[in-house]
Amino acid sequence: MFLKFKRQQHLPFNLPKFEAQQVEIGGVSFALRRATLKDIDTLIKIEEAVYEGVAPWLLRDFMSELSRPHVRLYLVVERRGQVIAFAGAAYRSDIGDMHITNIAVVPIWQKHGIGTMLLESIHEFAHNMHMSTMTLEARRSNTNAQTLYRKLGYEQTEIKKGYYLGDHEDAVSMTLNFDNQTGNN
Repeated sequence: MFLKFKRQQHLPFNLPKFEAQQVEIGGVSFALRRATLKDIDTLIKIEEAVYEGVAPWLLRDFMSELSRPHVRLYLVVERRGQVIAFAGAAYRSDIGDMHITNIAVVPIWQKHGIGTMLLESIHEFAHNMHMSTMTLEARRSNTNAQTLYRKLGYEQTEIKKGYYLGDHEDAVSMTLNFDNQTGNN
């Protein structure tokens, strides 16, 4: 997969522009593009489908994130014009990190490689920006996600006690260090 990037000219700290593209996974074609404010209702519905009817993020959370495209990258995956997955990341230039803030794939499309493709797309974007790390948190009980992250090169760095709102479940913090990866210069 080859991603196209264009630097925006007016602010030097802006993220490069993410070019919409078609991707193929297992012979199935998907559109990958940057999320917009118009996608928020769908993103909430995807979270409700993933998290048993309760979206962890509210309208105001997504409004805040998508209103800052100069320091946030939110991507959506579409199949036949319908958004079926998304992932978000925060650009932390002060520490050279791209932090995965959120990722969700509608249940019927899980285990088809879509989450992996989203993470790899953000990974390539971050690597092209010369980030040194990517970080994320996963629920301690979400062993499937942790297994995927390890497969992609992330390593556990700490346990954050009572991290999640509501149920106060612990989070497993994980880091992908670009310097430790072979083939990345």
